[in-house]
Amino acid sequence: MLFVDSKEGRIRQMGIGPRAVEIPALIVIAVIVVLALICRSDREQIAQLTAQTQAQQENIAQLQEENEDLASLRQELADKVLILSDTINQKVEQEEAVEQEQAQAHMPIGFPLSSSASLETVEGDEPMVKLTGSEGSSVIAAADGTVSSIITDSQYLHCIKIDHGNGYTTIYRNDGDVMVKEGDAVVKGAILYVIGEDNTELGYQITYEEKYIDPMELINIDG
Repeated sequence: MLFVDSKEGRIRQMGIGPRAVEIPALIVIAVIVVLALICRSDREQIAQLTAQTQAQQENIAQLQEENEDLASLRQELADKVLILSDTINQKVEQEEAVEQEQAQAHMPIGFPLSSSASLETVEGDEPMVKLTGSEGSSVIAAADGTVSSIITDSQYLHCIKIDHGNGYTTIYRNDGDVMVKEGDAVVKGAILYVIGEDNTELGYQITYEEKYIDPMELINIDG
């Protein structure tokens, strides 16, 4: 390499040794190596990210499938719950209807004779209805219940008491032969006496919670 010395005005020559050439070459090589390492690292990261993305996509697909299965199962359970609820409601309604029917059957509202009769009320502390039936008809239970007692009556020959299980008791006083016995479960319309020529009159009373009430408050004159 030639250059001019400004002080002396002479041309001088400078040579570049082999070591001076080696240094830039080493730098270039180092840069190439670094770039190669960077590219390799980037490729590895890209491959790793690609694998992670694929795994996440597979996981998402599996979760979506599981979610669909759960949604189907939830709908199936909801349908079963709806069917069960309807069944329970129907059963409750049926039970309530049966209970109402039974409660109605135990209410002493029935007419205590199997035929029409003349009627006379007796007021007082122990109100009574006196009914005169026709021969061949029957004295019948006014409602479902249990015969709680059969005792001798001071005015009539027999006195039958029926407990209806709801606070109500009906009392039947008649001179005829008793057709039931204590402890018998009777239904509405069960025959208690058969009315003959000598026992056409029935003394009929009702108590609620052991207190006498007016039978006309409950009795159904139409039967």
